Amino acid sequence: MTHADPALVLRPGASEEEHTRETSATDDRADIDLDGSAPRRVGAVVLVLDPRGRVLLVRPTYGTRAWQLPGGGVHKGEPATAGAARELEEETGLDRQIRYALAIDQMPGNSNSAEGYNIVCDGGVLSEEEAAAVVVPESARDEISECAWVPLSALDEKCDPYQARRIRQALTARSHGARIPILLQGRLAAV
Repeated sequence: MTHADPALVLRPGASEEEHTRETSATDDRADIDLDGSAPRRVGAVVLVLDPRGRVLLVRPTYGTRAWQLPGGGVHKGEPATAGAARELEEETGLDRQIRYALAIDQMPGNSNSAEGYNIVCDGGVLSEEEAAAVVVPESARDEISECAWVPLSALDEKCDPYQARRIRQALTARSHGARIPILLQGRLAAV
């Protein structure tokens, strides 16, 4: 006789919230080291296109100052979709609803940052009018020096190699309709 994993079985009459509380409190997984696990950073970056297929990139005032997708770290307790939307708005002024990921990029740790994952989110395609209105907000000028619509042919010239590869992989996924829903406790998370 096989036994169902108690975390996967909803007790008759229990609401989903009760089930989540119950399984969170009793779920004892021997393969998870909660005390000694290494810290990991979760980032969310957003791929936004204009009608001509150019990619929206920002140029930070720190690090290598190479161009990159807008985005940043997701705060503790913040849904990834909310973090992606917040960072996009902070850095470009764009207010977009984020629901889907195009890729997940694992990044090794270094002296400046913990190991982590960047979720490459789909920010969609803007209209010509929306694209023309994108500027770095005054409140972000200490972090972002400029933003631009960059053709795919210029990615290698403007971006660090890993960033160019990330963008191309996300564009390939998008062109094949391979969008991954970003969920929050099993429901489509949206801002």
